[in-house]
Amino acid sequence: NLLPESLKIIRTINIQGLDLQADGGTHVSSTKEVGYINITGHESKGKINKRLRIKVSDQKIINE
Repeated sequence: NLLPESLKIIRTINIQGLDLQADGGTHVSSTKEVGYINITGHESKGKINKRLRIKVSDQKIINE
C-alpha cells in the first residue's frame, strides 16, 4: 500500500463499465466553478483505460 497512513478517507470515481479510479483532483462545489473544460489530448493506458488531458479556461477554445 503506497498511501500515507495519515490518509483516512479515499474518494473514488466509479464509471460503469470502466475500472474504479481514485480521485486525486481538486474538488469544487459545482462544475460552474470550473468554467470551460477543453480536451487537449488523450492516450491509451491499457485495454480499457484512457487518459484525457484537459485545460480549464474562462473561454471556450476551438481547435487549439
